[in-house]
Amino acid sequence: MHVSTFGAMMVLILMSVTLTTCDRQEDDPFYVGTWQYKEKVYAGEFAYNTTRTLILTETTFEEVYVMQRDNSTTIASVLGMKGDLDVNGIEMTFTLKAVGDCIKDTQNKCTSSVQWYAKGSAVYNNYMQYLEETVDGEFEADEDYLWLVRDMNNDGDTDDDWEDIEFERL
Repeated sequence: MHVSTFGAMMVLILMSVTLTTCDRQEDDPFYVGTWQYKEKVYAGEFAYNTTRTLILTETTFEEVYVMQRDNSTTIASVLGMKGDLDVNGIEMTFTLKAVGDCIKDTQNKCTSSVQWYAKGSAVYNNYMQYLEETVDGEFEADEDYLWLVRDMNNDGDTDDDWEDIEFERL
C-alpha cells in the first residue's frame, strides 16, 4: 500500500508541474523575455563584434546595441532604445520613448552601461535624425528563438542590415 501511495503522489506532482508549465505559457506569450543577437561587422579595415540585446514584455521593449572592436575589450559605442510595444497577432509596433548612450568611465571610455534620455530631451532629439519614432514589424517566436523583421528606417522594405534578425533567448 505504501508503494501505491508513493505512485499516486508522483502522479499528482507530475500533473502539478505540467499544469504550472501550461499556465505559464498561457500567461506569457513566447515573445516575452530577453533575447540576444551577435554579429561581426566590418568598417573599412576594422572588425567589430556587435551584441544586440532585446528585452520584451507584453507592452514594453528595451533594445541595447553594444559595438566592440574585434580582439579588444574596448567598447566603441552603445545605443539604447526603449518604449512601448503593441502586439496584434504576428505584428509588433515599437514606439520609441527614450534613447540611451554609453556611460563613460573615469578615462572617458564607453562602458556597457546605458544612460537613458527621455523623448523631448536634447540627446533624444539629436538621435531622431537617425532613428524612427515608430517602427512596425512581424515576428515568430518559440521557446528558444525570436525571428523579427522590421523596417527600421521606414524605407518600405526590410532589405537593409539588421532588419531581419533571428534572436536567441537568454
